[in-house]
Formats: sequence, structure tokens, C-alpha cells
Amino acid sequence: LGHCPFSPPCAMATGELTELERAIDTVVTVFFTYAGKEGKKGTLTAEEFKELVQLQLPNLMKDVPSLEEKMRELDVNNDQELKFNEYWRLIGELARAMRREKPGHRCRS
Repeated sequence: LGHCPFSPPCAMATGELTELERAIDTVVTVFFTYAGKEGKKGTLTAEEFKELVQLQLPNLMKDVPSLEEKMRELDVNNDQELKFNEYWRLIGELARAMRREKPGHRCRS
């Protein structure tokens, strides 16, 4: 990756992405696809968050009783919108839940 270690366009220009790199690219791309349709560009409003969850996370989030409550929990600065770092907290929670469900995992969390 040479002179641009954290620049996705540069990384993608150098060749085929690995499976993990594609997964990270997808997480970022999905956020920005939904963010900014309404409200501030680059943040998810409650409606954008609801749409993202319903269309992109229907299986992993099916047992969440209230998306409004989940958004309030993730919205650490209480501005009624989710910035990328707040959305990333959700991705981390979902990844930890998936890890616990993998065969052979010893629950230590």
C-alpha cells in the first residue's frame, strides 16, 4: 500500500482486496449509502438507521425489541444521529454476538 496506508481508494487501486478488506469496505460503504439521505451528510438519522437495520441486518437484529432504544443506546453524544464511530459500536456488538455463537468458542466475555 506504500505511501497511503489507510486510504481505501489507494488500497483498492493496487489490486484485489482480501476477504477481510472486502468485509471492512462493505461495512463502510453500507454506512455511507444510508447516511446523509436526510439530516447531516455522513450521519444516520433515526429513519436512516431503521432502514439500514431492516434491509441490511434483518437476521442479526430481529430480536431487538426497539430500534429507537438501540439507537439511543448507540448515540453516545445524544444528537439524535449516529456518526460512523457510533455505528461501529453496533458492528462490534454484532461481531461479539456472532463469535459467541461459533462452534468451539468458550464464552469468556
